[in-house]
Amino acid sequence: MRSRVREGVPFPLADWILDHPGMRHDLAQSGMKGQLRTALPLLRSVRPGKPPELRARLGRVLGVPAERVVLTTGATTANTLVLLYLARALRAEGKSSLFCGIRTPEYPPLVDIASGIGFRVSQGLGGNDVALLSNPNNPEGVLRTSEDVLRLAEGSRHVVIDETFREFTPSRSFARLGRAGWWTTGTFTKVYGADDIRMGFAVPPAGEAERFRDACDLWVDRPALASVGAALSILRNRTTLLRESRALFERNLRLLRERVPDLPLLRAPVWFDRAVGPDFTLRLAEEGIRRGVLVCPGHYFGDPSGVRVCLTQRTFEKDLDAYLALRARFVSRGRAGR
Repeated sequence: MRSRVREGVPFPLADWILDHPGMRHDLAQSGMKGQLRTALPLLRSVRPGKPPELRARLGRVLGVPAERVVLTTGATTANTLVLLYLARALRAEGKSSLFCGIRTPEYPPLVDIASGIGFRVSQGLGGNDVALLSNPNNPEGVLRTSEDVLRLAEGSRHVVIDETFREFTPSRSFARLGRAGWWTTGTFTKVYGADDIRMGFAVPPAGEAERFRDACDLWVDRPALASVGAALSILRNRTTLLRESRALFERNLRLLRERVPDLPLLRAPVWFDRAVGPDFTLRLAEEGIRRGVLVCPGHYFGDPSGVRVCLTQRTFEKDLDAYLALRARFVSRGRAGR
């Protein structure tokens, strides 16, 4: 069984989760896959769909014109295409060094994509060619307002916001603001539990969509029409799906608040637990595997001070109790070492 944090491999966070299937207490899955009863029949009866119809429906959800919506095979693809497009545009202006700012802890593929494309990634969102962030943040679950992003990213030319978790909240997409240089991305894989259809989207700033879509058509295939059809079915039943998904998250959040006081305001089904301190988080995660408890060490997110715990499973109550029993042992060790 592989369990050490590994560097230099593609998407090591996913490897960590996939290397340990069937754990008795799985607190590593950040999406609702397999948890939503209302989603299952929609995903089983898939018919080809029309991309213009999906763009129009997504546009109404996001508060933007349909022509600004670009369909992709997931949020990771959307983020890659946006950063690739921006890198090409910046280099065409004569820039030889490209700078991307992030703020850890942050979702690791965002950092890895930017670095792989050739950006120099540094800590801090402001004063860069690109400011890159997830909102709500993965792994902290904290939601930033547009005012927060403006302040943190001050001086950055472009802002790329991954809104993968946004629909767990009532907050509207930043795409609707139409700010110059602001890009948003999203996916059907989290709040809708629709990992299998591989459907995501990007929303460029006004005036960039046609050039961006043309570039995407050169670089990657368009999403399958069956995936488009499934996404349309999801959006037709969006109210019902969101009710179930948000209710499950809110139930699990109540359970967490009953057991752990002084939590931050979590707006996504992830909690970055810093109780045991950076010296013990990896050891906690590894001992958890031996005890059937799967959580994600903060090393993957660029911050070893915590572990990510997800609030997505219907079995959360017993899974959380198993985790907290494990956590108590490490909190005691930390206190003994002080």
